[in-house]
Amino acid sequence: MIKLIGVLFIVSGAILAGHYFAEKSRIRIHILEELEQSLQFIYGEVEYSAEDITEIFAKLSLRGRYCNDFWIRMHDILLENAGCSLYSIWTDELNNSWWVKYLLYEDRLFLEEVGKNTGNLDRRSQLHTLEIFKNRIKGMIEAAKSGYKDKARVCHAVGAATGIFVSILLV
Repeated sequence: MIKLIGVLFIVSGAILAGHYFAEKSRIRIHILEELEQSLQFIYGEVEYSAEDITEIFAKLSLRGRYCNDFWIRMHDILLENAGCSLYSIWTDELNNSWWVKYLLYEDRLFLEEVGKNTGNLDRRSQLHTLEIFKNRIKGMIEAAKSGYKDKARVCHAVGAATGIFVSILLV
């Protein structure tokens, strides 16, 4: 009886571990979608209202689910006028953000590139660059969505198989 309970714990734990890795992929998709909306919002604010990037970050902090703390800290640090470049503040805040752990290395490089090119170009160049970034992140989202179902199935199957294998080894 105790062995059966142990086997159930091992198998259910491994299945939950597989579910965790599948959920990480789903959260990545949600973060990328939020970042796409943020780029669209920045584009609209630069094009139509010509607002300062600091105020754009403040407005973005009210709209986000995952990234709102990032936008708040960006706004606050830029208001302090610490003498740092926008890019250095951007990379520091990316390093301090909890949601970055869900992104791939390529996603992180993309975000650093966005930070490098945000807020320091003339209006026309900024709009053109934001349009390029919107198209790139749209492609990233499509790629992530197309592979999600297969990846989730694999994560769940590997979790279940690992649980069964480990419980066979231990019993």
